[in-house]
Amino acid sequence: MEPLDDDLLAAVVNVTPTALWVIGADGTVQLANQAALSLLGYSSADEIIGAPSHETLHDHHPDGTAYPSEACPILGRPGSPANSAPEWFFTRQGRPLPVAWSTRAVGAAGARLLSFALAPHAPGFALDEVDEVDITTRYALRAAVDKRVRERFRDPEFTAATLAAELHLSVRSVQALLAEDGRSPAAEIRRARLEFAGALLSRGATVSDACRASGFSEVGTFGRAFRRQYGQTPSSWARAAG
Repeated sequence: MEPLDDDLLAAVVNVTPTALWVIGADGTVQLANQAALSLLGYSSADEIIGAPSHETLHDHHPDGTAYPSEACPILGRPGSPANSAPEWFFTRQGRPLPVAWSTRAVGAAGARLLSFALAPHAPGFALDEVDEVDITTRYALRAAVDKRVRERFRDPEFTAATLAAELHLSVRSVQALLAEDGRSPAAEIRRARLEFAGALLSRGATVSDACRASGFSEVGTFGRAFRRQYGQTPSSWARAAG
């Protein structure tokens, strides 16, 4: 097998959905992929490459007090953990974002790879007025909502209220987030369940098994929702697939 060339590897890193950020041995930013740039509100890596990483991400705390680089565990000072409790980063526009993060050493020159993601459950972070949050943060929050739906839809107790509570948001905030692209939390949970049920039926599952496995608690409710979504009953779907 031919090894991947440098250009292809760089392209893969750039489209990876996880925010990636390489800190050189001198503490400067050596690389930032598109996910990192989008989350932090930068339009181009040229804006930050070569800049001091700590000062670019968070030279102060959300309360305005200074945050010296020697106190930051992300830089990998001796004895610092590879990952820790959520940190606060700042977007290019100066808005604080709570992030979950991890680092690891890469290469032989002392560089560190930082990966991070929005952590809306972080202490002190509450989203009560979505309209006041910038577009970059709203995009990341919608991604967090979609991820949680994919992880939890098969639980029949999982509802829009559960979704909001698990992300430490209000139901109204989640509704407002998804309404921006014409969706709702209840409809997204139902859609995930129905798509999963349809796939199970196509593979030969019984209607009752598909109902239970996809998170519906009652066959009648499942049948009505399935017919509204697909224009046919689950049993008709299964016969057509067979």
